[in-house]
Amino acid sequence: MNKLLTTMIVGLAGIQGITQAAESRPKLVVGIVIDQLRTDYLENLRDLLGQGGFKRLMDKGLFIKEIDFKIPAPDAASAAAIVNTGTYPRKNGVMAAEVYNPSTKTLSSVFNDPAYIGNFTSETYSPAALKVTTISDEIALATEGAASIHSIAPDAETALVLAGHAGNSAFWINENTGKWSSTTYYPTAPVSLQNKNYNQPLVSRLDTMRWMPLKGGIAYPDVPSIRIAEGFRYTFPRSDKDVYKLYKSSPYVNSDITDAAIDYIRDMHLGSRSEGTDVLNLGFTLAPYPGVSKGDGRYEAEDAYLRLDNDLGKLFNEIDRRVGLENTLVYVTSTGYYSEPATNDAKFKLPGGSFSVKRALSLLNSFLSAKYGNGSYIDRYNDSQIYLDSKAIEDRGLDINKIAEESRDFLVKISGISDAYTNSDLMSPAVPQLEGHRLAIDPKLSGDILIEFNPGWQITDDTVYPVKIKENKTTAYSSPAFIMGAGTAPEIAEGPVDAAAIAKRVASRLHIRPPTGMR
Repeated sequence: MNKLLTTMIVGLAGIQGITQAAESRPKLVVGIVIDQLRTDYLENLRDLLGQGGFKRLMDKGLFIKEIDFKIPAPDAASAAAIVNTGTYPRKNGVMAAEVYNPSTKTLSSVFNDPAYIGNFTSETYSPAALKVTTISDEIALATEGAASIHSIAPDAETALVLAGHAGNSAFWINENTGKWSSTTYYPTAPVSLQNKNYNQPLVSRLDTMRWMPLKGGIAYPDVPSIRIAEGFRYTFPRSDKDVYKLYKSSPYVNSDITDAAIDYIRDMHLGSRSEGTDVLNLGFTLAPYPGVSKGDGRYEAEDAYLRLDNDLGKLFNEIDRRVGLENTLVYVTSTGYYSEPATNDAKFKLPGGSFSVKRALSLLNSFLSAKYGNGSYIDRYNDSQIYLDSKAIEDRGLDINKIAEESRDFLVKISGISDAYTNSDLMSPAVPQLEGHRLAIDPKLSGDILIEFNPGWQITDDTVYPVKIKENKTTAYSSPAFIMGAGTAPEIAEGPVDAAAIAKRVASRLHIRPPTGMR
């Protein structure tokens, strides 16, 4: 009898614990990924920030000053996937926004999926490339599907990561048409965004947009006085073929995403329904503006921070008014990299050089042809990776691993290349300094040889049109993260903190299972 009574008490205690966990779970979760957000900018701009945006995040919750993404070259998509899955590309499947598939010999979005058609776009997407669950997926499971889960971002890849497999909707802005777009994979198309496409299309507002300093005439930290005096002014003429790309890199896209998010909260009653926890995940950008007319883009960058600060204040105030920040868990992360514009003026005589991908591949193919006979041994270059033509090599009866090793040894002799690795090199646990590279690749989609370039060199991928140019710089900036609301106590963590650990902290606060790939 005593044994039965003990069992009943333990069972009731377990049920009570589950009930309390469900009751204490926040009504709304807002996950925000801000592309290229930097800690130093936030700290330098602190005196110019309002009380309701970034300063609220820094003062009212957990402020992690440095998160470590571990992999050498994340982008917005791979970084968002790391944070929301709690694991790295090798396990979660998202190496980058755009990947080359050596089997089909196509370069496309990592989420390209012809099984689904687009809404307001010809693009075909689904989150199938995500090999593990996300925070949003786990919330859906924990609420038995009652949660309403939505995401809005400038680009499709970030939107799909944020919505996950179990989301209700994911929307982004088509860079060819400016329309809010989605995929039929998700069952919901919120009316507010559909109405914007019909009644307030971006094309009708472009000519009214004038980006000038928000605080004109006021000194911005570290911006030369001559730039303050000159100011800046950017317009978005419809005649510019890249106008939507420029818009998506400007502060206007953040404001439009903020307005759309507020519409979602109001119209769909997110966080105010009786069916448990809802989710609204958002992507913003603070990437350097590509239309900067001066080589130094700090003025524009700091102005973009101040404008996003206003947008975040507006969003948080609306959440507080309709749901209550005490009932909302907000987590915000950067993407762990910064695509600093090239500023290496020849007059300063800084070290560096220009690297042509096309020339390097030609030299490599000539080397292999001289050794093994004329032919084409190289399939493709993409994002520091060289894909060998495995079929042509096998048809010649050659060992592709040996060809890869010889190619590696040849490439490191070319000016501008600091090192090169074969897949075998990267997969070897005996080389701990390559751990970041191992985490960063999906062996099914990665190339046969990975190249590292010398810092300060300008890398020109002239194997594609339009040509892609970037300056190789090692990221030395700290990327922050924040967790606020739902009883989170103010705290500052200097870091570095593993970016994959954010998912565990969020899952713990939500009383849900961590994502299935959690490190």
